[in-house]
Parts: sequence; C-alpha cells; structure tokens
Amino acid sequence: MRERKNYFRQRRWLQVDFSSYFVIMALDGHRGAVGDMRILIADDHPLYLEAVRRQVMRAYKRAEVCSFVSFTDLLAALAEKPADLVMLDYSMPGLGGGGLTRAIATAGAAPVVVMSGVATAKDVAACIAAGARAFLPKTMEGPVFSDAVSMVMHGGTYVPAEFVGTAVPSATSPESGGTLEAADFSPRESSLLRMVVTGASNKEIARTLCLQEVTVKFYLTRLFRRLGVKNRSQAAVVAVRLGLAGEE
Repeated sequence: MRERKNYFRQRRWLQVDFSSYFVIMALDGHRGAVGDMRILIADDHPLYLEAVRRQVMRAYKRAEVCSFVSFTDLLAALAEKPADLVMLDYSMPGLGGGGLTRAIATAGAAPVVVMSGVATAKDVAACIAAGARAFLPKTMEGPVFSDAVSMVMHGGTYVPAEFVGTAVPSATSPESGGTLEAADFSPRESSLLRMVVTGASNKEIARTLCLQEVTVKFYLTRLFRRLGVKNRSQAAVVAVRLGLAGEE
C-alpha cells in the first residue's frame, strides 16, 4: 500500500466555496510545461471572444491560444492537432443537437469548458452530464474566471453554486433509493473514488492500486451505476460530498 499513499502525498485536494461558485478541485504538485499548452476558444460573438482570449493569454503567457467564431472551424482544429483545453460558447450555432457531445468526444483527454450568458439549471445539468468540466457564466469577474480556468486545468470541476443540486446527482443510491454514506463503500471502492477526485486516469489508478486497467474500468462502471452518475466529473462531485477525498 506504500505506493498508493505516496500517490496521495503528491496531490493535494481542495474544496472551495466562493460567494457565488462551487468548486471541486484536484491540485497536482506541478503545473507542467505551460509553453507546450494549446488552448482553443470558440464564440460567435467577436467582442466576448477577444475578451476571453486576452484573459487566457494573461494567465498562460507562453501557451498557444487559438480563437474561432465558427463551431465547424473549432472541430477542424481539434481534429488537426490535440488541445489541452477547449472553451465553448453554449449558445453558438452548431453546438445544439449533440454538438457539445461531439466536441467533447473530439477533444479527447482535453477538458471542455462551457461559457454562457444565460444559465439555467437545465443547461448546466446537460453540460455536466455530457462530460463538460465546467460551466462558466459570462457575468464572472476576470480574476474569478482565471481561477476557474486554472482549477479545471488542474483536474477540477467548476459549477455555479446555485446549480450544484441540479447539475450533479445527490448522494442517493438509484438502486435502493436510500442515502449513500462513505461507510457504504469498501476500502477498494473508496480508494478508486479518491483517485477519481484527483483526476487520475484508469492507467494511473491501475498502476497505483496494482490492478489491471480493465479491472479498474469494470469497478468504475459499477461505481458510477451505484452512484447514479454518467461520468467522472459527476462522480468526483458526489465523492467529495460523501467525504471521499484526500489521503486515507
């Protein structure tokens, strides 16, 4: 078990509740090579697109930042070269009717952040359920916006506080209908969920827990079904609610 404990020492976790925003965050011990980062931003409103581009460039001075007013052009850029972060306007033409799901699939391992001028509970829930790592209202102040982007880049999930209850499932078992608690999970299941919170991949989990990657996938599929969630972002939020985060 020494290897697993070393893993948790290398990562720090933090839950932050600002006055208006709820954050689930997994912090790596290092930021990585920022100069190698590629960030794609798409918004059909040129003025806001430029504002976001400038804000991102201030935070990541050495990163390659590409902007698009067309959803089709964004997808083409993603297909041509992998990105490290994708930011999309929720209302831009082409994003509806499965466009977000397509963008997330094309982005691969890169986190996808959704931005919107008008946020409803249904919209936020749909984005998180599709696999988006954040929903950012366009009314956010610059410094808070930059912090949110940084949190996502470090493995976090960012959701407006007023939508937390509707964006992600509550800690209730869809099988029994009863409320789930940390004690309801075995030590192995708890370890898996803790590593999901840190943003670990199946390969990292398998290596740390000395399991086959296919076994990790099986465990997580069963856990997601038990939690009533559809993806890792939702599972991470529920796990933190249950207190399944941090070192064992």
